[in-house]
Amino acid sequence: MRSFFSLGTKAVDRPVSPGPSEKAASEDAASEDAAAEPVLECPVADGPVQELKALSADEQAVLARLRSEIPELVRDLPPIDEASRPFVDEAVPLDIDEWLTDECLARYIRARKGVYEDTRRALRKTIEWRAATRPHALRPDVVEIESRTGKMYLNGFDLLSRPIIYMYNHRQNTREPDNQIRWVIYALELCIRQMRPGVEKVTLAIDATGWGFSNAVSIGTARRFLDILSTHYPERLGRAVVFQPPRLFTAFYSLVSPFIDPVTKAKVAFVSTSDPARPAAGDGAASNSPWIAIEDCFDRRRLEKDCGGDWLFQYRHDVYWPMIEAEFARNKARLLARQQGQR
Repeated sequence: MRSFFSLGTKAVDRPVSPGPSEKAASEDAASEDAAAEPVLECPVADGPVQELKALSADEQAVLARLRSEIPELVRDLPPIDEASRPFVDEAVPLDIDEWLTDECLARYIRARKGVYEDTRRALRKTIEWRAATRPHALRPDVVEIESRTGKMYLNGFDLLSRPIIYMYNHRQNTREPDNQIRWVIYALELCIRQMRPGVEKVTLAIDATGWGFSNAVSIGTARRFLDILSTHYPERLGRAVVFQPPRLFTAFYSLVSPFIDPVTKAKVAFVSTSDPARPAAGDGAASNSPWIAIEDCFDRRRLEKDCGGDWLFQYRHDVYWPMIEAEFARNKARLLARQQGQR
């Protein structure tokens, strides 16, 4: 995925070994005297977290009602659909029972404005989707091609301990929308597993330098991603921060923004790393989004240099991917042990 609104280009088969451009990127990274160890676990156990809006008395009543209906909500779930089967590890147990927490119910209630019927319908839709597509069981080998060049990955946490997903437009290497979206889903599931108690949202750090219409996906693909985010991951986006957006990007954003719900749109922010105090003339109006300073969301010492921070991090696939595979194996073992304990 190239950016929040630009997911991919060229269709390619999954390679056995990196191509020339990927080798060059790897060699360049290896030659840098920079930190290559990514941060996948929050180093702060008790720092500040994003304050969530408390449920009203009416919303609390909806929560209690939904909680009592969980056995019915999870009844007669569909099997894995044939379209998803080739991409998942079927040995990974279904995780609906631990996914459907009070916090999860509250997110859906907030997203559906406290309307019981809408909330129940949305919950059941996602429960069926999770049962049929098994997003938590997507295999790392399926999406590895999407990570080879470091175009999108989890690395570190922001000032409110929210996981940061970095997105680099100029590192794009694929054009297969289905697999790009699978990688987005995989990254979101990974972030959720890494959230410490009290944290429910993610932050997107989007490097928009080099963005252009020639490497942007169709509005239809962008809408598909936004639909998955709002439908199956409601209230999970904390901030989407776009660094150095060129005018072409803000023009494209103006085309996409009508399809973004107002709550999500309010979470999109822009940063000018050359002049963090204010945007370039006219860009703020063109994007119709707030411009912020880096310090409003990030600790510069823990923000990658490519996004205007001080952290000399260079993505290396040979370092990053074994950590992803190990995390997947640990989570699979945990779910299997949990399933065994419930028998």
